[in-house]
Amino acid sequence: MQVDRDLAITFAGGGSRAFYQLGFLERWADELMPRTAAIAGCSAGAAMATLLVSGRVAETRTFFAEQRRGVRGLLNLRSFREEGSPFPHEGIYRRTLMHGLSEGGFERIQQAPFPLYFVASAIPRVMPAVLGIALGLGTYQLEKRFRPRQLHPQLPRRVGFATHVVDARECASPDDLIELILSSSSTPPFTRRGRHRDRRLLDGSLIDNAPAFLAEREPGVRRSLVLLTRPYPEGSTGLQGNRLYVAPREKLPIKRWDYREAAPVDETLAAGRADAERFEADLQRFLDGPAGRVADEHESL
Repeated sequence: MQVDRDLAITFAGGGSRAFYQLGFLERWADELMPRTAAIAGCSAGAAMATLLVSGRVAETRTFFAEQRRGVRGLLNLRSFREEGSPFPHEGIYRRTLMHGLSEGGFERIQQAPFPLYFVASAIPRVMPAVLGIALGLGTYQLEKRFRPRQLHPQLPRRVGFATHVVDARECASPDDLIELILSSSSTPPFTRRGRHRDRRLLDGSLIDNAPAFLAEREPGVRRSLVLLTRPYPEGSTGLQGNRLYVAPREKLPIKRWDYREAAPVDETLAAGRADAERFEADLQRFLDGPAGRVADEHESL
């Protein structure tokens, strides 16, 4: 029996912590994808959404592990010699995305029956790039520190950062999509400042670390699942109107930019699998229950 596509799924950013989302969806993807009307994502969440829809999660996980061999910490001498940066992250990230989009992966993205909206943060045009990077990342961290319950940041937009959003299906080539995802993940010095379609860009988390508002604008969306990558204070997550926020119960074992060979990727996936069981009753009620218009926290901004 065909079901209505009434569900939005949002993949929050979080660097390597976003493997939690893939662990969670090992249990739920078969049930959720047939009723998905739109996906939204930013930063590493956009990468995870891409791998899921490409159908190449297992192959790409193996490739990512191979790419991390010999990496012992944040800095890597081989990366400096070969790529001109002491940080190995961007090179590994780029090659891993390319692998995920090969062998039909990119074509499956293009043929998806729903949009995949990925967001990056555009630096104000009149602002020097160095100042924009400092201001953007600084205001984001400041707001996160002093408003720990706030799920959707506001301060970077109020100082001039703008939304750069693209449906991944509209990217002209794998390279175009990779530049979009890398721009959505741009966090100097680990990765370079992003540039996509002639705009200077930073991590999409500055606009919204969990940009549910993008997917919820799609006609037909009546309920919204938001997959977070870190714990929030009690009462901030769970069912909020027609949104269900799923967050790890405890701090995940991996850090945002942990690309070491020994990085606990498997343990992070396992945490997602465990929470898939813990949230089973809540998620089933959410999917089966009545739904209506989903609130847009950006409407008043």
